[in-house]
Amino acid sequence: MNTDTSSPSPLLTRESLRQELANRGYKISLSYWNKINLPSVNAGPPVAKWWGKRPLHDLNAALAWAESRCSSTRGKLVA
Repeated sequence: MNTDTSSPSPLLTRESLRQELANRGYKISLSYWNKINLPSVNAGPPVAKWWGKRPLHDLNAALAWAESRCSSTRGKLVA
């Protein structure tokens, strides 16, 4: 039996991930978080594994997802 439990980054539940992202500056309201994680919207961070019905997320992958949603400008610039 393989008992190696080492992981490159911790796996977090959806709510733990939202809190960790907020701690790192990516604040997301609970209602928006729930909306983007709906299966019909499918815009949330990638799921690393499933624990029963519960999705678990890799912290490093979620940070990359959050960074990819950032932009350097807001809207169109008018000259």
